[in-house]
Amino acid sequence: MTIKLVATDMDGTFLTDDKHFDKERFSRVYDYMTKNDITFVSASGNQYYQLKDFFKDFPKTLFVAENGALVGSHDEIYKTDTFSQAVVQKTLQVLNSLDDVQSIVCGENSAYIAKNVTPEFAKMSKFYFPEITSVDKLEDVTDNILKFSINCPPDETEAYMEKISNMIGPTVSVVTSGHGDIDVIRADVNKATGLDYLSDKLNIEPEEMCAFGDGGNDLEMLRYVGHGVAMKNASPIVHETAPFETVDNNQQGVIQHLEELFEI
Repeated sequence: MTIKLVATDMDGTFLTDDKHFDKERFSRVYDYMTKNDITFVSASGNQYYQLKDFFKDFPKTLFVAENGALVGSHDEIYKTDTFSQAVVQKTLQVLNSLDDVQSIVCGENSAYIAKNVTPEFAKMSKFYFPEITSVDKLEDVTDNILKFSINCPPDETEAYMEKISNMIGPTVSVVTSGHGDIDVIRADVNKATGLDYLSDKLNIEPEEMCAFGDGGNDLEMLRYVGHGVAMKNASPIVHETAPFETVDNNQQGVIQHLEELFEI
């Protein structure tokens, strides 16, 4: 099989637990991919602006950000999939009714948090969302909304996911990357829909794609591509979904697998 596109999740997959990657090793893989017309894609629930910063030294990287709701390059946003205003307001009503939940509203231009969030949540939010704005009320945000990012007690993640999904209804999909982090996205949007857009744009078949993941928000992407790879540290359902496995994220499993795949 000829691989023409490589897509990777970030947290728990491409990045180590301390949010780094081996730039020297990756540079050799990136140079090989560039010379052989293989497209590299960062496919993440994270904000577009954060992903661009991670790969500022790798200018041909493409991005499927916000769990598929934004697709672009370093220089251009190709497309966005945003919520209707009615769904935005209903989602905020549901989130405001839940205890032990803190939320980020992710827009095209910025992310938004309420001014009354805890200092710890504000600090974490600013790391993951370099473009972020504090507002008095999330209901007053006028940006086009891509996604809602929610933090809840880690041991109650599944319960909150089910509750949020039931309360909002079938217009949304509720996914998790673990550790109490939940994303609410449009039901018809995920990382696979982002890759499907790139498939058409770049004339690359899904069978010619390779993807790496570790969590529930990677499942559609891993099913979509021809060469799906689970991290050693991935959740059980990811191992059931992906036909291949690599070592864990702290051992640079993505880079190692690509070195083996491309015989670098």
